[in-house]
Amino acid sequence: MPDSSSSPLSVAWIARGRLFVKRGDGSVDEIESAFARNSLERELKHSDNNAWKDRSGVWGEMGMAPPGRAPWGEGNKRRKIKFVTVAKGDSPDEIYYVLDMGPVGGLFKYNMELDEETRLMHSQSFSVRDISRHPVDGELAVSVRRDDGTMGLSINRHDGLYGKLITLSDTIDEAPSWLPDGSKRLVFQSSAIARDDDGRTLGKTVTRIELLDIEKQAITKLFEEDNEDLLQPRMADNDSVLYIRRPYKSSHYKPPTLWEVTQDVFLFPFRLARAAFHTLNFISMASSGKSLATSGGPDHRRPDKKQPLLILYGQAVDTQQAMAKGAGKDDERPLVPKEWALISKPKDGIETVIAENVLTFDRSAAGDIVYSDGRSVFHLKNGKTPTKIGSGDIIEKVAILR
Repeated sequence: MPDSSSSPLSVAWIARGRLFVKRGDGSVDEIESAFARNSLERELKHSDNNAWKDRSGVWGEMGMAPPGRAPWGEGNKRRKIKFVTVAKGDSPDEIYYVLDMGPVGGLFKYNMELDEETRLMHSQSFSVRDISRHPVDGELAVSVRRDDGTMGLSINRHDGLYGKLITLSDTIDEAPSWLPDGSKRLVFQSSAIARDDDGRTLGKTVTRIELLDIEKQAITKLFEEDNEDLLQPRMADNDSVLYIRRPYKSSHYKPPTLWEVTQDVFLFPFRLARAAFHTLNFISMASSGKSLATSGGPDHRRPDKKQPLLILYGQAVDTQQAMAKGAGKDDERPLVPKEWALISKPKDGIETVIAENVLTFDRSAAGDIVYSDGRSVFHLKNGKTPTKIGSGDIIEKVAILR
């Protein structure tokens, strides 16, 4: 079991879209965005000023909301604020992060010592995901989602402006990471998209690790394995590469089996009856406001907080199944199976398994490794026993700040 003693590192992590920072031996603090808070206050005020419109007309007389809107008292009026990614900033007291607030988002820099937030980029449908700061000139390598579903890499100035796309293939390129030697080279993960003759997406290949040399304008494939995805690469000083390896799951279309066809035929009358019932129930609700269902059912005013499927780098993970296989208390069991392993591999050497049940990780220039299994954050140094430094619910990203 990992030791629970404190760690001198400064580390940030994102759990359920919320950003937390632990600086040295201090306590865990949550970072809130002033920009997001002010934006939500304006939106809530506007919503309250126009709430009367939802209660007028025929639908209001029936005690129902107009079509396309949630019933009164249901749902959350406040827009969801989600921290997408985090990275170390220009100084030990600064961090970069990306905010997603639904239709808008942006790239921000935050000074923890001065409690000062700087908006670098802000636009509709902001699509930046991963961030890596160059160790010398501060340029930002980011992954950008494009309209056709692909993702490419972009190089931006340290203030986030004047981004230039550097990968334009029909691929999903993510998780860029500059090499620690200060050169204009970076490693990233990439998977090709398979399409039919009409351009429709059929699936994607295994995720491999590639090296991009910007000055030479050359891309070199470093590692690729059959039936395995290689994720979140980080290059060490000795030219070995650290990455997460997980089993590959094909997203290609598979024809139904004979057993699945038999099930569909047998269940068709029941599914037809259910569809008819819900149609009649809707008519009853629209005309009298009364439901035909009186035997209870799920309370839609209390959404189920248990979300067993978590999408991680294009793959759905059954977190409940992974937790069932793990040991320990429910709130400490890893969210990903042990097949998700952190690997260290030199270019021409034998790989080493550093840890299992790894969902995300980061490595510092000094060789410190911080990783998470989705529930806890651990610090690993010089191959010693991991030290637990924090915990959370669905930890999707960790970053070493200093």
